[in-house]
Amino acid sequence: MRWLRQSTSVDVPIGPFVDATDGVTAETALTITQPDVRLKKGAAAWAQKAAAQTLSHEENGFYEVTLDATDTNTLGLLRLAVFETGAAPVWEDFLVLEANVYDALVAGTDFMYTSPYNQVFSISGTTLTAKKRDGTTTQFTKTITPTAGADPITGIS
Repeated sequence: MRWLRQSTSVDVPIGPFVDATDGVTAETALTITQPDVRLKKGAAAWAQKAAAQTLSHEENGFYEVTLDATDTNTLGLLRLAVFETGAAPVWEDFLVLEANVYDALVAGTDFMYTSPYNQVFSISGTTLTAKKRDGTTTQFTKTITPTAGADPITGIS
């Protein structure tokens, strides 16, 4: 299962598409269009992907599909399936994550927020920074002088 960022356009490879008869031969000349790419978002009904597109063959039966912000707008499970005449069925599963969760886990550019306060804390040297979900931050500075035999990080013996 692959992770996707909520409400964000992304190009993903799907496949390999192989011959429905022998299950081995790569299908490299399929015409896969928007109505052929079916999406199931959580418990919702199956629907075609949002944007019109004819998929491009990349290599060895793999094709590239663009999922737009509408396709990825629902948190949770997303299944993409393609049933094309002459080829065995292909499907991929994705987990759509909130933007800040994706950014924290995959891109490393954000924090994971906690409930019920919707803020996170980071420590750098003697500065504690509280970052709220709305982007505002508050910094606190406290000098900790450890006692002999104490943990150098917490100051507790």
